Amino acid sequence: MTRPSVAATIRMARPAWRTVAVAGLVVLSGLLAVVFALEQAGPTGLAWWWPSAAVGAVAAAASPVRWRWMTAIGVGLASALGSAVADRPLLVVVLGGIGTAAEAWLVGTAVSGESDRPRLTTLMDVGRFAVAVISGAALVAALIGIGREFTGGAFLDAFWTIGASHLSAMVLIAPLGLIAIPRSPSPHWWRSAMLTVAMLGATALAFFPGTPVPVPILAMPLIAWAAVAEPMFFVAVQLLAVVGTAAGLTVMGGGVYPMLASQIPTATALQLFTICLGATTLAISASQNDRRALESKQMAISHLLHDAFRQSKSGFVILQEEGADKYSVLEVNAAAVVMLRSEFERTDAGRWQLRADALLRPWLAQATYDVSVTVDWEDVAPGNTPATITIDAVNRSGLNRVLLVSVQDLRPLREAEREMEWRLERERQVSRTFQALTQQKVDFVASVTHELRTPITSILGFAEELSETTADPAVREQVDVILRNASRLRGVIDDVLLVSKLSRGPATTDALPVTDAGLALQRSIEDAKHSIRHRELTVVTEIEDDLPVHGREIDLTRVFTNILTNAIKFSPDRGTIAVVAYRTDHQVVVTITDQGEGISEEDLAHIFDRFYRSPSSTRRGVPGTGLGLAIVKELLSGMDGRIELARADPIGTCAQITLPVADVDASA
Repeated sequence: MTRPSVAATIRMARPAWRTVAVAGLVVLSGLLAVVFALEQAGPTGLAWWWPSAAVGAVAAAASPVRWRWMTAIGVGLASALGSAVADRPLLVVVLGGIGTAAEAWLVGTAVSGESDRPRLTTLMDVGRFAVAVISGAALVAALIGIGREFTGGAFLDAFWTIGASHLSAMVLIAPLGLIAIPRSPSPHWWRSAMLTVAMLGATALAFFPGTPVPVPILAMPLIAWAAVAEPMFFVAVQLLAVVGTAAGLTVMGGGVYPMLASQIPTATALQLFTICLGATTLAISASQNDRRALESKQMAISHLLHDAFRQSKSGFVILQEEGADKYSVLEVNAAAVVMLRSEFERTDAGRWQLRADALLRPWLAQATYDVSVTVDWEDVAPGNTPATITIDAVNRSGLNRVLLVSVQDLRPLREAEREMEWRLERERQVSRTFQALTQQKVDFVASVTHELRTPITSILGFAEELSETTADPAVREQVDVILRNASRLRGVIDDVLLVSKLSRGPATTDALPVTDAGLALQRSIEDAKHSIRHRELTVVTEIEDDLPVHGREIDLTRVFTNILTNAIKFSPDRGTIAVVAYRTDHQVVVTITDQGEGISEEDLAHIFDRFYRSPSSTRRGVPGTGLGLAIVKELLSGMDGRIELARADPIGTCAQITLPVADVDASA
């Protein structure tokens, strides 16, 4: 486990603390610039090492992206201050400050990535860091080289010296502020200590004055080993110790670099040594980080798959064929052991093995690379668990033939089937009981209604006779009330009896006669003339001749009468009712349109339900039983017809009845 790097810790701190920390790094950058610039003071001097650039890059990385440019300017001013104190030419001071500011911004942005969280962990991070530091060092070196060229110096000398000083400082110092820090010492701390001592010893042996082995890369194998085995931060610290030791001993005249001073400056040789060693170490360490992260991810996935394998409700067995009829168990989960309890046994070592008398053995031998074997385990032997076993053979290098055995438990399915059958039977019983109760209710209503028909007929007969014989106007008015209400009651009785009859289904399967729908419609209008005159309504008719349909005349008349009666009831006084009947190639279409309030969307969903009455009709006191439209739909269904109700334009309701045209010749 690691904690965030120095730059990341500052970046995530509260704004006030972050500002103080970044400002402190900028000030430190300025102090280092002054110290290392004064080592080579004078107009022609060039610093051989510039750690100020590395500290400035860490400060820029620790700044939020929106304020990073301000931090970079601060770093540039700090660097310019060091150059100015060392008495560099003004042009060199200005261009060097601009270049250092750009370098700090470039490196800080490169290591922050899209998440604006500075880090130097993966090989990709190191690659971005390398491109940024090389580009930044080249930019600074080019600007200072131009300044030197215009102030009497040489461009190339300044370019190589400044570029190497910035690049070596970046590679050695900046990673210490960008690499995540381990939370606790390595459990193999003794190995780290021994490696560090060995590195420093090898470096001292290679660089100590008068050494018989002046080989600068003597410590390289140990550093590479550390990069592979140690956390990246420890490696960066060890690298700094090695370079510091090499530099100190070189200053004392040790090592091979002072001997080569006539060919390459000692400072430049140390810078190249630092750059090569640092770049190699960072690349190896980052590659190891990537490998460890990949291994950790693969290990986590492996554990996840292993846990899923063991905890699965389905059974899984992995067998390896070791010879003729010899199999070793590589993996088996608990579900497979439970469902195939007669197939496995424990060895003395506690591992599972396939029993010698296992029933699966014949099917294991039948499995091939191209053909899977499926076994119904319940049919293999009495008492076996209901399950389906699938055996697949695969070829894995170094493992001979491997058999994958999957066991699908069928007990939940069988239980669900039994539960479903029980529920279906229960539903059937409830349905039969409900149908019986419904039929009893219908029969009772029909019986009672039929018994009422005789007294109502007697009341109507005597009332009609009394109406014809009485001369007293008061008595005649009372008789008319009796006649009107008795007729209404007889209509209700007829509707209930018809519904009862329709509920029992068609009484006969004989072919329906051919009836002229136009004549039935005219008869319905004629029967309703009294109600039409009473409401002062106007009926506009457009009825074509010859509209043959299959249906009984009494049923057709009842359909049209019910629709027309509704239109009369819901039309305003002195309104208009339009009746249209015409024939198409295959249908007879009848439309009856009134000028009432129309049907609401809510009523349309229930308008054909038995005994349903619209709330608005109930409030207005419109008489009715709620059976008329239900009867219409039932009668039309028996004639292969249909009815549709819709709001008329602009007002009212339009009822459209469609019936198949009858083949008159065939019927005759």
